[in-house]
Amino acid sequence: MGTRRLLLAGGTGLIGRALLDNLLLSDWAGHIVLPVRQPQQWRRAYPQLAADKRIQVLTYDELFASQQPVDLMFCALGTTQAKAGKAGLRQVDYQLVVDCAAWAKQQGAELVSVVSALGANRRSPFFYNRVKGDMEQALEQMNLPRLQIWQPSLLLGERDEFRLAEHLSGWILRLPLFGNVQALAGERIARAMIAAASVSESGSEIEPESGPESSVMRYRVRDIKRLARV
Repeated sequence: MGTRRLLLAGGTGLIGRALLDNLLLSDWAGHIVLPVRQPQQWRRAYPQLAADKRIQVLTYDELFASQQPVDLMFCALGTTQAKAGKAGLRQVDYQLVVDCAAWAKQQGAELVSVVSALGANRRSPFFYNRVKGDMEQALEQMNLPRLQIWQPSLLLGERDEFRLAEHLSGWILRLPLFGNVQALAGERIARAMIAAASVSESGSEIEPESGPESSVMRYRVRDIKRLARV
């Protein structure tokens, strides 16, 4: 497979940073479009990455105003209700994800690979899960050529902000006996996403344990653990 042009949305979060690091180590990420909220602040924080000619840093407004071909999109956008409020969470976890996918489709993306969450359901009693469910449905209705949805449970790893509840729960749920509820490191999820995208780009698919749903592949914890070893 030759080098590809990628959109990486949410590249500053836990999974997004791991995606960026692993993509830069691959031999097929020829150009990475990396939208961030504050490009100058990002460049000061990551001078070595900013010097990498493969990375194009811009704001989301600049992204949506641009026209440039991309082959696939990785998305790890996400915030919390505690940090952003309900409106802010829906803006990031739903609207920004959908807008990025729509832009990528217009630019010719053949694959959209998006991090959602275990329990995503439009009818869930929990607001966070409803937002994720709405986002998944919106992506499915876009008739993307290929769509991979990732539904991890709790995430393990270093974040810019400390999340006490997630930290405490993670210590318990990291045990493998919890199956698809097991907490996983963001690094493992990133490696699984890249592995699945690499296979998909070759013209085949690694099917999730639950089987494919039309053109949509939903991967959960057991799938992520299997793919992260590829």
